[in-house]
Amino acid sequence: MDKLNVTILHKLPNRIRFKISHHIKDMKNFSKIVKSTNKSVCLRYNSIINTVLVQFNQEEVYLQEIIYRVITGISIENNMSPVKLIEDYYENSINSLSMYSGGAILLAFLYSLGGRKLKNLQTGMNNSALILTTAAIIEHAYSDTKRKGFFDIEILPAIYLLKSYFNNKSIITIILMWLTTFGRHLIIRSHSDKIVRIYRLKDRNNKYNYIANIQDDNSIENLNDLIYHIFFNNKVSNDMDDKYITLQ
Repeated sequence: MDKLNVTILHKLPNRIRFKISHHIKDMKNFSKIVKSTNKSVCLRYNSIINTVLVQFNQEEVYLQEIIYRVITGISIENNMSPVKLIEDYYENSINSLSMYSGGAILLAFLYSLGGRKLKNLQTGMNNSALILTTAAIIEHAYSDTKRKGFFDIEILPAIYLLKSYFNNKSIITIILMWLTTFGRHLIIRSHSDKIVRIYRLKDRNNKYNYIANIQDDNSIENLNDLIYHIFFNNKVSNDMDDKYITLQ
């Protein structure tokens, strides 16, 4: 089974929207866990894009309790599996297509450094790198527009550089296109990702209580994580930093 992820898309004092990696199987039971005894809590689930909007009265229930109740509901539906909580949401744009375009650019650049080279081969390599990079940028713009309703302004310089390439045919122009679009995503990483494990205990009245064990997520799952851990992460993992929250 794929890892369970719960992503906070946006939050306000009285409402919060989540993106969930797996579809909710039993909405009635999930709603019961999230609401508990709080009558002010209202849920809306969009099964098409797999998001949950929770509205609540902040005077009756804390935002953090809503977050961990949603995680508890997802974990229970999936055999008490751990859930990754992504609070500072960012879109990982270093996908396979951008990696392929980066590789094509690197090959074309290394070939350009050679003393003896075929001009037609260099042009072909440059054009191939350009096509892959343009496709990666279009995919990036599409995914941004689909998720946020607009694309990042960082794409605009790439469009200008694309026009410039047809004048100079330089691999440097393509490198700049790639860096202006994807460069910052090499080091962007959420510092607040958590791994939450839910434990279920039964009291004397045969009523279930839940304990959430919260740990920092130090896993390396992609290039962003690897670069962050090599150059930026000086924190030593410590089990004493674990947090526990009890939900009734």
